[in-house]
Amino acid sequence: MSIINVDETKCVGCNACVRVCPAPEANVARMDERGFLRITINDDKCIKCGACIRACSHGARSFRDDIDQFLADLEAKKELAVIAAPAIKISFDGNWRHALQWLRNQGVSKIYDVAFGADICTWAHLRYLEKNPGKKLISQPCPAVVNYVVRHKPELIPHLSPVHSPMACIAIYMRKVLGYKGKIAALSPCIAKIDEFADIGFIDYNVTMEHLWDYFREKNIELPKVKIYSEFEFDDHQGLEGSIYSKPGGLMKNLLIHEPELSVLTSEGTDHLYHDLDTYLDQEPEWLPVVFDVLNCGNGCNGGPATGVNYHRFEMNHIMHSVERYTRKVRKQNTTKKGVDKQFAEFDKTLRLEDFLRVYHSKKVESKEISDADIEKVFHDLGKDTYVEQHFDCHSCGFKSCRDMAEAIAKGINEKENCHEYMMKMVGEERCKVAEIHQQVLAMNQELMEVFGELSSNIGKVREQADSIHTYGAKSSDEMQKVAAHMNELNLLSHKIVEAMGNINESVGKYNIMTQDVEKIAGKINLLSLNAAIEAARAGEAGKGFAVVATNIRELSASSKQSVGSARENDEGIHAAIEDVNVVIDKFDETIGDLLKAVDEAIVGTNNTSDNSEQIKNSMEQVARMAAKVQTVIQGTNQILN
Repeated sequence: MSIINVDETKCVGCNACVRVCPAPEANVARMDERGFLRITINDDKCIKCGACIRACSHGARSFRDDIDQFLADLEAKKELAVIAAPAIKISFDGNWRHALQWLRNQGVSKIYDVAFGADICTWAHLRYLEKNPGKKLISQPCPAVVNYVVRHKPELIPHLSPVHSPMACIAIYMRKVLGYKGKIAALSPCIAKIDEFADIGFIDYNVTMEHLWDYFREKNIELPKVKIYSEFEFDDHQGLEGSIYSKPGGLMKNLLIHEPELSVLTSEGTDHLYHDLDTYLDQEPEWLPVVFDVLNCGNGCNGGPATGVNYHRFEMNHIMHSVERYTRKVRKQNTTKKGVDKQFAEFDKTLRLEDFLRVYHSKKVESKEISDADIEKVFHDLGKDTYVEQHFDCHSCGFKSCRDMAEAIAKGINEKENCHEYMMKMVGEERCKVAEIHQQVLAMNQELMEVFGELSSNIGKVREQADSIHTYGAKSSDEMQKVAAHMNELNLLSHKIVEAMGNINESVGKYNIMTQDVEKIAGKINLLSLNAAIEAARAGEAGKGFAVVATNIRELSASSKQSVGSARENDEGIHAAIEDVNVVIDKFDETIGDLLKAVDEAIVGTNNTSDNSEQIKNSMEQVARMAAKVQTVIQGTNQILN
């Protein structure tokens, strides 16, 4: 399990972690499935310095320690002891004694001062140098420095001080001198201590001050907020000058108290220390100090990544100055009139130097070998073909130089998209493409405007033709209503014609009867004329016969007159009936004419409707063609944009 964890949902790929990391290969930059840069950790190459946690303003990085297991074992009433680093005076300031007293109240059996272990550490360094004259040492109280050496610069191992750290020294003292058998928890300001404890095996838990603070807040455990008296005191011995080990140059000050002429040089902070370590072996041997006192954190262990506070260096110095004044006072009490250090004299009597020395082993994970040709290929892929481009060194990728970034890309632990200059070129090229596409889109938009203009025009025509169809349809409906009205009139005229023809037929029948009567009368007249002729021939009794004939002729004459009168009356009736028929026929003709005219108009309207329908069809076909053209233009635009 990784000690430093990354919440990828919060990581924004800002490279702040890469920028501050002393071991750049510990950070691996990858593009996720959505195209966002995410930076994860290679735990085998991470030195646990904690610089990335402080540099991450997005809260994407956190660390793990052993507090949960420690609290569980404490609740289970296991035998536990705590060793407290001097930085507790910074982390808990005025109530650090109350914090330790709370632990004691929870069942911690012993609590020891790591400052006493620091005094042992100083003693062991001096005695080791006495036995190894000419030896040049790099101090190792800082486990992040040890991790860097064994994982990234194992060639420095011969110079790495074999003396254990103050925490390890107090733990060894507890076990080998005091005979303590229980578990030991270190209350520390350091994340990397977990690796040291795993390597040396004397300490069981790394309980960071920050996570202890978090626990107090989570459980609403209130500690006094002002400096007041506490009954707490460390078990066994309290440290002297070791109390200032957590300050920058703390080891150096302790050494110079006992050996003022000793050559000691300090280096603190990730900005300078690791560059100094990288160049250490390149220096002339006589230039190297006897002790190179190094700390990962710029403000020493007091500014450790797990103190849980972020005091300014002035405030930290104020707190530690009072501690230093107190230790100087106690030191005087522990020095004889002859200048003999009582504490060191006791160490010489009771301690074995060999118990406080350790051996280091390389843990270097080999990296992919990169050739100049590999670098040149990466530069070419990045579009960096000139000297200026290859030495732009803007640091936005997190690396100190473009070459370092190119090497990381060649090793497969970074992406070319993480290069600012490369992305700027890509943006420039994309901008040109966008400008070109913009012009094409503008042209297509113009074409679309024209097409839509034509489309709107055709739609207007279709609307007009539809309105015309509606008008013609309404007119045709009116015309057909007229036709229906004329047909009703024809129906009435037809009835009248039938009635008139009946009258004519009746008059003609009467006329036939009168004609027959006239024919009968004529027959009788002919007969009478014949009889009269016969009688005239006899010349006899002429008078009597003619008298009868005359009578009959008068009757026939009267009958003929009557018949002629009836015939005349019938003739007038016939004429009147025929006149009626003629009127009806004239009206019929007129109605037929109107009907034909209405039908003609209906036919014209229907033809117009048909013509408009054809025009609508043609317009809709044009609309369909224009829609297809619009679709083609849109598809072309999509292809350009894609």
